[in-house]
Amino acid sequence: MPADIRRAKILERIQRDGGASIGELARDYGVSPITVHRDLERLAGDGLIERIHGGARPTGTSPTHIQVPTDWTKRLRQAQAQKEAIAAAAVHFVEDGGTIFVDSSTTCLAFARHLNRHPPRALTLVTNSPAIALELHAPAIHVVVTPGEVDQTLKMIGGRWAAEFLADLNMEVAFISAGGITLEHGLTTTRRALSDTLHAALASSAKGIGLIDSSKFGLSALVSIARPEELDAVIVDHGLSRELVDAYEAAGVNLVFAEGHRSASSVA
Repeated sequence: MPADIRRAKILERIQRDGGASIGELARDYGVSPITVHRDLERLAGDGLIERIHGGARPTGTSPTHIQVPTDWTKRLRQAQAQKEAIAAAAVHFVEDGGTIFVDSSTTCLAFARHLNRHPPRALTLVTNSPAIALELHAPAIHVVVTPGEVDQTLKMIGGRWAAEFLADLNMEVAFISAGGITLEHGLTTTRRALSDTLHAALASSAKGIGLIDSSKFGLSALVSIARPEELDAVIVDHGLSRELVDAYEAAGVNLVFAEGHRSASSVA
């Protein structure tokens, strides 16, 4: 990536998230910490950001005027290691030359960033996430964004236009997440518009893969998205208890564990 484009993306990221560390930026843009340090110095010299220990924040942010974290930024910071492990396992379901759907969750954002760092030779990626669309810059990834209404809280595009658009597509895999998952209610969310969009994506895809960290298990939100046993796999970290693993396995759910891409039967 050209340096000026990388700095523009770093600036947008810092302004959107309220700050970022050198380590995060180096990892997500595939460059060394020294390169990120130089980028931040350049942006700070232009008066676009403020340097802080280990990273940077938007200008005008001070100890007496701290930007209040939004729901989106809070979710970005939750279960980061688990999301990274799930993202690494999810790439096993991506084939060169294929077409996939990636939803607007922060877990799928981690997955998209992983694909951006290690892109296949060719891939068409359909998403209802403006954040994911802005993050992807690998030339091998052709990005398609759904039309529809923007939900600023969830940073997602949904509604009837998005569902109708997705209904006309043919995709190999739909990668989705959820606000919660239980055997009784399945994968759930707080937004009907998001549920309708994900229903359409799953219906247009040959496979459905859930990317759900262990903290979401046992939680249930207002609207159901899909039953876990209807998905081809649910990728999760190793935070589940043996009892939960046994219960989901008995219900016919294909749990795939992130580290080592192991099956549920191998969990101690």
